[in-house]
This record gives sequence, structure tokens and C-alpha cells, in this order.
Amino acid sequence: VDPSKGPGTRGGRLEELWVYSCDLSEGRNVCCMAWNKLQPDVLAVGYGEFEFTQQGDGLVLFWSLKNPEYPQKVYKTECSVTSLAFAEKSPNLLAVGLYDGTVAVYDVRKEEDKPVLESSYTGGKHSDCVWEVRWIDKGSERGEALVSVSSDGRVTQWSMSKGLEYTDLIKLKRVATHKKAANTKNEAFISRMASGMCSDFNPKDQSLYIVGTEEGTIHKCSISYNEQYLETYSGHTGPVYKVVWSPFLSSAFLSCSADWAIKLWHQDSEFAMLTMQSSADYVADIQWSPRVSTIYASVTGDGYVCIWDMSISTLDPIVTEKISPRKPSCIRFSPNSNVVVAGDNSGRVAVYKLSGIDETQYSIDEQVARLDKALAAKDAPE
Repeated sequence: VDPSKGPGTRGGRLEELWVYSCDLSEGRNVCCMAWNKLQPDVLAVGYGEFEFTQQGDGLVLFWSLKNPEYPQKVYKTECSVTSLAFAEKSPNLLAVGLYDGTVAVYDVRKEEDKPVLESSYTGGKHSDCVWEVRWIDKGSERGEALVSVSSDGRVTQWSMSKGLEYTDLIKLKRVATHKKAANTKNEAFISRMASGMCSDFNPKDQSLYIVGTEEGTIHKCSISYNEQYLETYSGHTGPVYKVVWSPFLSSAFLSCSADWAIKLWHQDSEFAMLTMQSSADYVADIQWSPRVSTIYASVTGDGYVCIWDMSISTLDPIVTEKISPRKPSCIRFSPNSNVVVAGDNSGRVAVYKLSGIDETQYSIDEQVARLDKALAAKDAPE
């Protein structure tokens, strides 16, 4: 196959280069990962358990390509780390969400492993697990703010000008799909709240964001409206584990769920344009390729790391790598090289070289046109 013409069908492969693993991480579940914006070879990895019955302490390890044997830095937390994110404009700041509802901000330049800011019960701390933390740009004068999403139903913005001050952007309410008879007032109140599982802010308009919920619905919201959803997207029948806007087409996003499905959406349509499924198990994580608009990666509970190219196929991934009995839990593309990292439930983060896929340097217009074409394909009627 002439490489200039793009890859041959199913010609891609993942080659394991090395594994980030040490005695500290052994046997722990990799919950979340984030590349540092200033030092793109530094990967922060959060370790913790998703299950209530397995809760213990948590860890954040900073791994570098310079030393795969042992982390550069270690943060220990009292409970599982469930989310983390580096700030864009101040890449020395790392936000960490914990299983007990804490949101903490660390300054990675400091020697000590204590957060510089931490949410408290009196100051709006979440009452349940923080599944997502995201930094958003508030403009040149106001800098960056931090947003957290929790299964307590709150999407909360934190400002750091005076300590960690919070405002709730929205309290997620269940959408009335089927009415349940409630015996008590208390039960009725509990069932009205929806648990937030994930979120992403629109790359073009940072006032717009999407939130995936435990009940399977996805909501589009605006920072300006805290009482209502702009749009609700229905289709998933299990908890939504990840929602991500396309880096090339700001009206399209992907989602994945416990219902085995990955869905491609256009923000103006309440139903998915495409549904993709590679296995009969939950899809734990997805991420778009930063280089080609139709390529994304996914990981599934039955032990597969998958790379998809929707311009080649929406039925099957172009690359599948089986790592079972280990279960992959999260996946990230390297921002500046053909490398993919996948964390799993044994405490390993495998670093793969991705080859044999489309490496054409498309213009922005071509990227948009290619993804538009995939959206237009829609699902064939069953």
C-alpha cells in the first residue's frame, strides 16, 4: 500500500514500547490520566477503585518518557483518585477529584505532596464521587476556572481568587421518561436528582458543555442557564462513562457507555448519528485522535484496546489489541507523537506505538469534511 494514499484497510497495529508500572502502582486500578501541557512527555496518572466495596487510599504518579521504571513524583491521597486535569494556562496546576467528593488543586512545582487548595464541607464539597474535573478559560482578565462533575448531581465551578470558592452551574435533574410511584417524600426527592458521570466543554464556545449521566441521558448545558438543559440526547441504556467533543468539528461529539455502545452525535439532533460496538462489554473510555478527525480510540471491559477510523469502517475498529485478563480502564493519544497510552486494572499503563494508520496532514477544511461525511453516513436501518 502506498503510504501517501492512506492506510490499507485494517492495516494498523499497536506495538507495545514499554509499561509504566512500579511497586506503588501494582494491583491498583488506573482511573484517569492527563498529559502536561508544558511538558508533553509527562503523564499524570490517578489510581483508585471505582467500586464502593473496594475503597482504599489513592495515588497520583507522574511518569515521564525519560524514566519508565519509576515516577518523577508521587502524591498520596486518603481515598481513590477518580479524575484529574492539568490547567491549560498554568500547566503547573493539577486538579484532582476524589471518591469522597473532594476537589483538590496541586502545584506540581512545589516539593511537598499537599494540595494548595482543597474543597471543604462548609465550602461546597461534593457529597459523592467526583468523576470529572475540567479547566475552562474565563477570558484574559479572569483566567481559568475549574469545573467538577459528581454523582451527587451537581456540576460545580470553582474559582481560585480567594481560596476555593464554588458556584453550582447546574443541579442535574432526571428527565421524566417513566414515572415511578414514590412512597415517601424523601424517596421522591432522591429520584429527582441525576448522577453526573462525565463532561466536556465545547472547544469553540467554552460557555457550552455536555454532561453524561448514570441513567444514560446526555445533556447540553450553558454556563448562563442553571435551571434548564439546552438539549437532551437519548439513546444510551446504561451509564455514560465519557463524552468528548471533536477537536475539529465543534458541533460533533462522541459518547461511550456501560451499554456496550459508542455513539457519534451532532449537537442539533437528539438522536445519535452513528452507533458503534466492538464487543459485548462496557466501553470504559474513548478519546479522539488529535491528528485525524475520523480516528478515535476506545477501551472495553472484555480486555480490548481499539483504534477506529470512521472513514474506513463504522462496523469494526481498524486496530484491536487484546490485553485480557487485564481490563483497560482509560486511553489517551499523545498530543505530539503517534503514541497511545492505555491504563488498566492491574496498575499498568502501557505505552504503544501506533502505526499503519492514516497519517495524512489534512487541512482544517479537509478534517471537517471527512468527519461531516462520517456523520452523514448515519446508521443503516436494521
